[in-house]
Amino acid sequence: MTYYYKILFLSFIIPFIFSFHNKINFHKNFKFIIISIPLSSIFYIIWDIIFTEMGVWGFNKDYVSTYIINLPVEEYLFFLIIPFCCLYTYYVINKYKAYLVKNFDWKKFQFLFILILFVTLVLNLSKIYTLVCFLSCILIIFVSNKFNINYSKSSFHNTFILITIPFLIVNGALTGSFYNQTVVWYNNDMILGLRVFTIPIEDFVYSYQLQLLNLLIYSKIKRI
Repeated sequence: MTYYYKILFLSFIIPFIFSFHNKINFHKNFKFIIISIPLSSIFYIIWDIIFTEMGVWGFNKDYVSTYIINLPVEEYLFFLIIPFCCLYTYYVINKYKAYLVKNFDWKKFQFLFILILFVTLVLNLSKIYTLVCFLSCILIIFVSNKFNINYSKSSFHNTFILITIPFLIVNGALTGSFYNQTVVWYNNDMILGLRVFTIPIEDFVYSYQLQLLNLLIYSKIKRI
């Protein structure tokens, strides 16, 4: 089992097991998840393939296995496993209203967030990861508000805050924060250069939009 596989397995196993807990019963939503997650993943997999080909980022072949269309198998699994873990967390937080941050105007936060993203990308048009990541995040937030898709902003943002902790661990492990094992590397000419430990700041925006798009598609399918 490769280093990347181990990280994904440890990320997945606990949410999956607890999905069947009689006080959670998240497994009853699997019929929606098996449709929503692959749909939301298509965009990010295509993006991943293109950016890998362009040299925006890449993978250390010592820590991954077989490649399919320029990406290691583990990377495809990433887009199935991580969204599942995020949806599970959202479901539990939304069900029990277990908010870390309460009575906050998340709509105003999103407006300010969009403003910061827009100004930053305009000032850094030559940074391709920054440009594409921030622009796509703005568009996804816009879609979520424009089409009034039924999801809880409070639950989503509290999920994002909570997920940030395992995100730091998982992405830190992938980018070499804890050991001298860098699974994923980034071209410094194509990012802002701001990092939390070894994680580019763009990855936090990427995580935000990945979680949001996944939730939007899941919520839409669940209502059909």
